[in-house]
Amino acid sequence: MTLSTAVLGGVAGCLDTAAGDGPQGPTGTPATLSCADDDFVRLSPPVGDSIVTRTVETSSTSLELATEGTAETYGQSLRLVLRNAGDQPATTRGEHAYAIQRETAAGWRDVRGTTAETAPDLAGDPQTLAGGDTYSWSFELTEAGIAAASPGEAVDVCPPLGPGSHRFVYWGLPASPSVAVEFDLIG
Repeated sequence: MTLSTAVLGGVAGCLDTAAGDGPQGPTGTPATLSCADDDFVRLSPPVGDSIVTRTVETSSTSLELATEGTAETYGQSLRLVLRNAGDQPATTRGEHAYAIQRETAAGWRDVRGTTAETAPDLAGDPQTLAGGDTYSWSFELTEAGIAAASPGEAVDVCPPLGPGSHRFVYWGLPASPSVAVEFDLIG
C-alpha cells in the first residue's frame, strides 16, 4: 500500500462518517411527506385553518409564542416559549398540544406519527396558564430528539427531517386560533 492509497482510504472513511451527520430527508418543499412503513400513521392534531403568527388573542388575554431564531441547524436545539402576556388566566390543553410541521406542496404536515394501534393523546385535560406563566419546550432537531419530546414511546419521525420550512404550532387554546412560529431547518 502506498502513502497516497492510505491517505485516500482515510479520507474516504471520514467522508462516509460525515455523510450521515445532516438532515437526510427531502429538501425544499416536497410534494407531501411519505413513509416507507405502511403501518406508520401521521399524527393529525386539530390544527385549524385559523393560525396566527407569534401572538394570539383569546377572550380574556393574549399569549405570545417566541423562539430564539428562524433558521436552525439539524442537531441543534429549538427552544420555544409560550407566555401568557396578560393578567387574566388562559385555559389550555396542556404542554403537549402542539405540532411540529413541514411545509409541503399539499400543505403543512406533522413530521411525527406512530405505528401503535392508539395514537398518543396530545390534548390533555384542561389546564390554566396564569398571567405571566409560560410553557417552554426544547427540542433537539433530530428525528430521535423530536420523537423523545412527544408523549408516549410510540412516536417516530418519518420520513427523516430534511432542509426546508418547518413550523411549531401550539393548538391547545380552546375557542382561539392556533399560534405558530416558522423556522428553516438547514444542514
